[in-house]
Amino acid sequence: MKSPLHPSAIQQISPIYLFSGFATLTLLCVFGAVALELSALYILPCAVLLLLFMLVDLKKIFLLLIFLMPFSIEINLGAISTDFPTEPLMVLLMFAAFLYFRMHPHSLSKQFTRHPVVLLLFLHLAWIGIAAVYSMVFLVSFKFFLAKLWYVTVYIFLTGLFIKDEHDFKPIFWLILVPLTFITIRAIYLHWTFDFGFREVNKTMVPFFRNHVNYAVFLVLFLPYIWFARRWVKKGSLVSLFLHIALIVNLAGIWFAYTRAAYASILLIPVFYYIFKYRLSAWLGILGIFVVTLSIIYYSQDYRFLQFAPDFETTVYHHSFDSHLSATFAGKDVSFMERVHRWIAAVNMSQDNFWTGFGPGNFYQFYKNYTIGDFQTYVSDNPEKSGVHNYFLMILAEQGIIGLMIFIAFVLALFITGENIYHAATDPNQKIFIMVILMSLAFVILNSFVSDLLEADKLGPMFFMSVALLLNQGILVQNVETQSDSNLISPAMTTQTALPDNE
Repeated sequence: MKSPLHPSAIQQISPIYLFSGFATLTLLCVFGAVALELSALYILPCAVLLLLFMLVDLKKIFLLLIFLMPFSIEINLGAISTDFPTEPLMVLLMFAAFLYFRMHPHSLSKQFTRHPVVLLLFLHLAWIGIAAVYSMVFLVSFKFFLAKLWYVTVYIFLTGLFIKDEHDFKPIFWLILVPLTFITIRAIYLHWTFDFGFREVNKTMVPFFRNHVNYAVFLVLFLPYIWFARRWVKKGSLVSLFLHIALIVNLAGIWFAYTRAAYASILLIPVFYYIFKYRLSAWLGILGIFVVTLSIIYYSQDYRFLQFAPDFETTVYHHSFDSHLSATFAGKDVSFMERVHRWIAAVNMSQDNFWTGFGPGNFYQFYKNYTIGDFQTYVSDNPEKSGVHNYFLMILAEQGIIGLMIFIAFVLALFITGENIYHAATDPNQKIFIMVILMSLAFVILNSFVSDLLEADKLGPMFFMSVALLLNQGILVQNVETQSDSNLISPAMTTQTALPDNE
């Protein structure tokens, strides 16, 4: 017996009943909005209509979300902010996904849902919920948990459902590339009107990106996909020409974004390649944890870290990129030293709430009491209410040491899995595609050491989509191996099977 929510059951309902029901709901919402002075009721009929359409054709709404992703903007709604129109659509997609997986419990394979990376992601999500319960400001942390829930549900599980292989990824790629290219051209043009000044760079990509860092990192993480997509098209064709133009536009956007971490990411492409090729992720991860832990212990003793304190009068914002770079190496750049200012605060916060942290999303509310005056800069008043600028330290301060350990385990498992998939793949084109996914993921994690990215508009979705895409590549490789093993029959076994029973 079919569920009453089954798509085919919805399609069998008379159009007259559907129209009458929708018209009644619309009138009730309009009268209710006027009577109660609650404008949000105007949106309810559209939300219900969209939810019903999702149940009929969920994939098309998922593709619509992907197309809208480059255009999404951050808007403030009083006490909360949202990414519009993608986040409201994400919420509806999450509920539709719950219904879909309830009606189709075997639509995602156990190879995907029980993969160690997915289980660690579940654990990461569960710990965010636990940390929210112990939060210093519960409502902020609960909203953070909900946002993480619909991010993971939509971009991990719906990507896992709909984007099985490279062929499925092609429409996703084009739905992102085309609007992103025009947004980048617009940013470059606006920057040109400012004579490509370093001081005006943040004005050029709004409202589609919060700042030049998020903009540059998104261009960098999408760069490997553009490079790989040239293999899909015939050389000399118009599509090939567009891809080459898009690649040049992307590189120009990165160059004029004036973001040091983005430049470093591109320079480290050969390094990442050899790390993944020679399976060095685990060793580098362990070495990194050891070095960081030892450094914190060493520099915290006798307040040795104070020797790196900046000079308040000379650590300023620089108006040219050349002086900005030179000041970085001299320890006189305000943006970098302000990061150090907040990193110290995050470490100090972790000592007061070592196990569960201050609660997801709560760094800003509490960090100023944990800063050290010697590292204060001209921008330490933080009017934009930005965070730690280090995703790992953000987790430490907000989710405690357990949350940090879970996230590090997730990252290490992700890259070790990617390396194993890469080496197990036999198709040369698939190996390149897997390496491209790994590069994109590596760029996000690398930049997370100086920025808070995984909850950022566009960046978090692209990261989780890449995770799901990588896991599906692993399933394809595993299925090929299983099929090859089943086709291997020893000659002795064949001979023995062919002998008569009395032999």
